[in-house]
Amino acid sequence: MTRRKRQTNSKKSIRSALSRLLLSQSFDTITISQLTKEAGINRGTFYLHYVDKQDMFRQMKSDLLKELEGLFATSPSEKANFLASLQYIQDNYDFIYALMQMDYNQFHHLMKNFTLRLLDQTPNAQKHIVRDFQVPYKYAIEIFTATIEAVLTKWLATGAKEDPIEIATVILSVSDFTNWNQPLNK
Repeated sequence: MTRRKRQTNSKKSIRSALSRLLLSQSFDTITISQLTKEAGINRGTFYLHYVDKQDMFRQMKSDLLKELEGLFATSPSEKANFLASLQYIQDNYDFIYALMQMDYNQFHHLMKNFTLRLLDQTPNAQKHIVRDFQVPYKYAIEIFTATIEAVLTKWLATGAKEDPIEIATVILSVSDFTNWNQPLNK
């Protein structure tokens, strides 16, 4: 096995171990020893990847956001990219659910920042969102991001059992942002 593949596998093992541990205890009480034992790795392997527990968590959150954002660059179809993102969330349910349980406020900011970054990549989003919600942009964006976060939170809280297509349909029924690349017709 190549070194890069071993590193990827050990990082996945650490993330899975963290997800399992977070379901039964708080992040603050989890020790590096518990993590490495649960992951089936030695402490040295942990420290090859991370400086400490906080560094590990920061990197894991950053990687999660990068992976989600990367999905939006895979297809010219926003709907396909949106579905791929929902599928990714479902496939990584354990870690994302653990993150949500660990610190809801942090999860809220993660989801809001993700949504705002997606809107930044959509050329006519601001005009469309104001038209769709019929309120000033600063309020419309809050309504939009809160709606997406609420649907995703409910989906995750109930086990993310529904198909991503069903969740996409729910979100897109509020505002179909997948068509916002087109200019507004007056």
